Amino acid sequence: MNKLAFAAAFTAAMAVGAASFFAFAQTDESASPPERAARLQAALEARAQTRPRLAPPRLGLPAKPAEEDRINWTEMRTALALSARRDTSAGQTTAAVIARPPGMRAAAAENFKTVVTREVNVTHLPVLAPEGSRIAQTLKVYSLGSSYSATAEVEKGVAMRMSGARKKLVIGDLRSARTRIAAMRKESRTLGSVDAPYLVTRSESSTDLTFAKFGAGYVLSIMCDDPADARCAEDDFIVKLASNLLLLNPEAEGE
Repeated sequence: MNKLAFAAAFTAAMAVGAASFFAFAQTDESASPPERAARLQAALEARAQTRPRLAPPRLGLPAKPAEEDRINWTEMRTALALSARRDTSAGQTTAAVIARPPGMRAAAAENFKTVVTREVNVTHLPVLAPEGSRIAQTLKVYSLGSSYSATAEVEKGVAMRMSGARKKLVIGDLRSARTRIAAMRKESRTLGSVDAPYLVTRSESSTDLTFAKFGAGYVLSIMCDDPADARCAEDDFIVKLASNLLLLNPEAEGE
């Protein structure tokens, strides 16, 4: 059937349908409005052409709801103390000047002009953000209680977002998922700031470094104005950025 014939047939079908509709409405005036509405709905459903929706293929076990993990506040304070101890040891060395070791350091939210303290105080997990002079001037934190997101400018042409959440997905005994996770762990390296395995991945919009610590999951993302910028195209910049983290709620505890 050519396009003109198809258009003519479609127009005729629409006309017949419209005529039937108005004829039905006019010959049913004796019924009450609810009755007319019910009959009209039944007539429209009878004339409708429907296709059964194909069921999606079964890919594995049904997804389980996300669970909220418990935060290990003791581990957080221990990591903070270890970083302070390493900083002290590095400062007391009599050898040549050495770079400050990676670590996590306390920096209360009140020290940042652009951070709303309440957003940090209502967050029920350690609030981490990278160090940096430009970051300190532009840092903002947005909290949802059991998760947060922090944004800032890093350098000219580079912005960052760091998110943390207590939610975790339980995959059960699905072999394919566990195999994939095991392979990812083999590729992971250790992040010096929090002594945790990490992975670097890339998408069209960002370069992401992910890790889990203290019972929470974290993602540090950087976005470059130029996608070909080496700071986003290679791992060195984001790893260095994540190697020195600030803890904005060092006094937090409990659930």
